[in-house]
Amino acid sequence: RTFQDAEVSHIVGVGLAGFSWEVISKSMAPLSDLPQAAPLPQERVLRAPLATDAVREPDGPSSPQRHRRLAAAGAQAKVAVMPPSEARPDEAPVDAAAPQEHLLKDALEEVGPLGSSSLFSQAAEVADPKGAWKWDAVIEAGVTEYMRANPERVQRRVRRGIPQCYRWQVWKARVGISEGDPLLEEYKQLCHPPNASTKQIDIDVSRTFPAMFSSPESQQAILRVLNAYAAYNPCIGYCQGMNFVVALLLLVSEFREEESFVFFCRLMDSPEYGLAGFYREGLPLLWRCLRACDHLMESLVPEVRDHFVRESVQPAMYLHQWFLTLFISCFPLPIVLIIWDVIIFEGLPVVIRVAVSVLRLFKESLLAMHLEDIVKFFKKMKTYEGEDGGLKTARGGQMLMKRTEDVSIPEEVLRYLADTEDSGAPWQA
Repeated sequence: RTFQDAEVSHIVGVGLAGFSWEVISKSMAPLSDLPQAAPLPQERVLRAPLATDAVREPDGPSSPQRHRRLAAAGAQAKVAVMPPSEARPDEAPVDAAAPQEHLLKDALEEVGPLGSSSLFSQAAEVADPKGAWKWDAVIEAGVTEYMRANPERVQRRVRRGIPQCYRWQVWKARVGISEGDPLLEEYKQLCHPPNASTKQIDIDVSRTFPAMFSSPESQQAILRVLNAYAAYNPCIGYCQGMNFVVALLLLVSEFREEESFVFFCRLMDSPEYGLAGFYREGLPLLWRCLRACDHLMESLVPEVRDHFVRESVQPAMYLHQWFLTLFISCFPLPIVLIIWDVIIFEGLPVVIRVAVSVLRLFKESLLAMHLEDIVKFFKKMKTYEGEDGGLKTARGGQMLMKRTEDVSIPEEVLRYLADTEDSGAPWQA
């Protein structure tokens, strides 16, 4: 989306339109000499003004106290943030079936992303009924203790999809959220006062899955969580893409705002996930993921990569949205949920393996298309036409996760992705 309001649009030096395969190619070869990404002056992405635009401090470990001090410098917005309601949506049922290879192609063509509440109900039906009782044992034994004692077993089960009735409990245990977490209480002080990002957040909230978040209260829930994080960490503030992540967390948690806020903080700020790298000024993690994905495409699907170069298919046409929203706004929700199960347990590099796996899956179809048809093809992944889409895409998601097991990311690429210092050092093999 493009916004013209200069008061709410902070333009940084990196964006989505001008990043070409030629730029990636030059920076990727040879692997041992790959330089650190530098923003292109023609590219831009829109984000809310940061509180730190007014008050800049040297980079270093952040703290809630420092975040709040910086937030005070930018609290100029006038948007009202309504208090939360205690209401919770009804819990969705659990069901599923075994994956079959052809289902993923059918699913991506027939079912869209978070398009309606009925689709979310269908998406709950992702767990294998024959294995659902195994998750009962995990819960009874204690998720954290069971994960520690049986990591490989848990990984196999996660890749088949966590039952919706247990998903939030398992996710919380994985990222380490407990009842006594101080951020749960801190949320109440952070979510209401307007700050420098509130106006931009309010603009984007109404465009975040409008069919599913149609009520003012549900939209306000997204606004409050994003507003709280912008106050908690004004060094990041708010950037487009974060709204989709928060929306998914609210859906999975059944609108438990405090827990969704703490979970979002874990994803953004913990070294294990480092999602903030997608959204901080310059979008450093996006650049890294694009380069890593191009490297894997060159080795695993070189025909597709070369075809995209010939047809002028730029990463902005699909990869940017895939990565910045972690597939939430691009793929059917049942697939997104299983992808997210694996992301939570295995980390952000999963998104690159998923991207390459999708391109491998549709290799023959993509090679037969020209630019216009390729663009339409990627957009068609978001359309909803089928009535049984939730169940079909649940199976497709399981199949997609199976295919990612064949995509191995080299250690030097993983080190490059994990480098959060942005020091400008080359990618050393």
